[in-house]
Amino acid sequence: MTAKFSKISAAMLGLAIAFSFSSIVSGASQPAGYAQDKDKGDKKEKVNKAEEAAYKNVLAAQGGDPSAEIPVSEDFIAKFPMSKYIGGVYGMLTTAYFSTGNTDKMFATGAKALELNPDNVDVLALLAMAIPRRAKTTMPDFQDQIKKAETYARHTIELMPSLPKPATVDDATFEKAKNDKLSLAHSGLGLIDLNVKKNYDDARAELTQAVQLASNPDMVDYYLLGNADAKASFLNGAIAAFDKCSTSGPLMNQCKSGEDSAKKDVASGTKLSRD
Repeated sequence: MTAKFSKISAAMLGLAIAFSFSSIVSGASQPAGYAQDKDKGDKKEKVNKAEEAAYKNVLAAQGGDPSAEIPVSEDFIAKFPMSKYIGGVYGMLTTAYFSTGNTDKMFATGAKALELNPDNVDVLALLAMAIPRRAKTTMPDFQDQIKKAETYARHTIELMPSLPKPATVDDATFEKAKNDKLSLAHSGLGLIDLNVKKNYDDARAELTQAVQLASNPDMVDYYLLGNADAKASFLNGAIAAFDKCSTSGPLMNQCKSGEDSAKKDVASGTKLSRD
């Protein structure tokens, strides 16, 4: 049994992210056309007090009610479209749309964020997980979407070791945030291995990483892991994974059914388990 998703799972809407990496790197690159003036022959950024105040409001809204973050970020983008902070704000807005379940805007804003900054790990990780869950084989661009998700996931994993830690963030918090992003990337790769490539051993490896790295594991990932275990004939692993998601999350009934099926196979000996 495999999982096909037309929208983001409800379980992921409550994903806790310690802080947004977008806010760290939002001012790292300056978009073309950003206002400048000269100071002793050297280029110097023109300070816009209104812009700085608006950006502080965006940052202040982080970590609170995501629905409150959206209008603040949208207002900033409307007023300061050429700001040096614009890429980071798009990234933070993408996460806010995700958290409120507005997936259409999440995908559109995420694409804009990556256009401005292809290394935005917040957006890369989020879309790496989300795209395979929404993509359907009936879509004309299905394979392109899957390739895009895989690229995003692998780029997330590639970027993590060199991601700079802000001086204001302690080591434990930083590692937790990085691991949560990596969990999303491995979740996306695991679902692609499971449903698209039919490579169940690789799916097991990726999804095991997803649940182990997450500070608050997604019950959908346990469901997917249970399916990968069952397909690869790791029946005891399937029972354990299905048991994790059989009491909570959006797929409780499917998890319970999968657990019962795997237990019957083990008890009857109709299938040999590799574990």
